[in-house]
Amino acid sequence: MKARLPLTILFVLFSIVLKAQTIKLFHENKSGGFVLYANNSALHPVSIALNLESSNLSFSGGGKRIFVIPPGSNKFKIGELSVMDASSRYTFNYKFISTMGDVTITTYDKSILYDLPFQKGQKFLLHQGYNGPFSHQDEKALDFTMPEGTEIVAAREGVVVQIEKNNTESCPREECSKFNNYIIIMHSDGSFARYAHIRYNGTSLSVGGTVKKGDIIAYSGNVGWSSGPHLHFVCFLPGFGKGNSLETKFRVDEGGNAVLLQPGNFYSKAY
Repeated sequence: MKARLPLTILFVLFSIVLKAQTIKLFHENKSGGFVLYANNSALHPVSIALNLESSNLSFSGGGKRIFVIPPGSNKFKIGELSVMDASSRYTFNYKFISTMGDVTITTYDKSILYDLPFQKGQKFLLHQGYNGPFSHQDEKALDFTMPEGTEIVAAREGVVVQIEKNNTESCPREECSKFNNYIIIMHSDGSFARYAHIRYNGTSLSVGGTVKKGDIIAYSGNVGWSSGPHLHFVCFLPGFGKGNSLETKFRVDEGGNAVLLQPGNFYSKAY
């Protein structure tokens, strides 16, 4: 008895951190089954959590459901589905969620000292710090109060992997987070830095470009979920959902001291 064609359903869900169109899952026929592939057009790895349901098919990945798709991948093989009993009906469907980066990374370079993300000779108030009351619940993020148009510099070298600069709206409520303008830079240890609330059209960088510590990357603004002009800075390891935000030590004053920044303090940069 010839097996019937399987019923195949594909649902694609993206986390809020990953822009649409960077990741695609698809399958192709093979003798006695199917091969599941992924394309990743992004310049960073993308992690997926696969929900695979099947009957009368074995999966070469066994119970594995987390996969990391390398940057720029074309037909990256996820696994094979093989018919177990050719005389019986077989079915399968799959869906997934995805996020930028490699979620299997659990360590990062804690020895890195970050530079303050503004120019030498300047001094700004750290208005909100880790787990702050306004918008940093369960997040190790920093808000520097600064006038719109202030030059923002890279706190650490890396590769630009995402840019959003076309929004103009803002409000002091979470619903306006969808209007955030930002730059995301990937570091050599697999962590990322996000510089947010940059002004409309406030960067000339391009995705794929490299930046050195101290390079001007953007101009500050008051766009998105914001109650006033400021720069939001956070480093994180990838994760499904919010990700794992990281403590970052910054060189302050003349650059000889490195500290965890505390809200309510002014920090100056003389290096």
